[in-house]
Amino acid sequence: MIVLEHGLDSLALRGLAQKLSTSGRMLLYYFKTKDALVIATMQRISARFDDILSRRVPEGKLRPGAFLASALEMSSDPAIAPFVGVWTEIVARGARGEQPFQEIARAIVAAWLDWIAAQLVPTDPEGDRACAAAILSIVEGTLLLEAARPGSTTTARVFLSKLLDLHAEAV
Repeated sequence: MIVLEHGLDSLALRGLAQKLSTSGRMLLYYFKTKDALVIATMQRISARFDDILSRRVPEGKLRPGAFLASALEMSSDPAIAPFVGVWTEIVARGARGEQPFQEIARAIVAAWLDWIAAQLVPTDPEGDRACAAAILSIVEGTLLLEAARPGSTTTARVFLSKLLDLHAEAV
């Protein structure tokens, strides 16, 4: 998929149309607006990513630390890296208030929180949601630090996984 290979900038109508051997007008005929094209593309990427994750996530419910360790390991997988790159771009553009990226980022974060909470050994709904938010925050922060300085979070990964499990035991 073009966006996974070249990032969100590849969604510029003229360049995208050229890569697809069509015209910008033809793209707008099918998608009506550029935002509709972006949303449809993100939905397709999301479906592909969901498929990859469903095959890689361990069976059964996991303790928070084990889930975090698994998520961090997956995030460095070369097959997952393009999805992570697109996600980082969506968040950055959404944080600047760019539409439709702000809407897309909010929807994806909500879906991620629900999905992570569903993967964890249940405690209580409020605690599961807070733990999911902590895990997502750790993964996102780790990805940003690793992008800036590869290898900078290696020791922190084990520490944070153990810390999450200690917290879960205490609750």
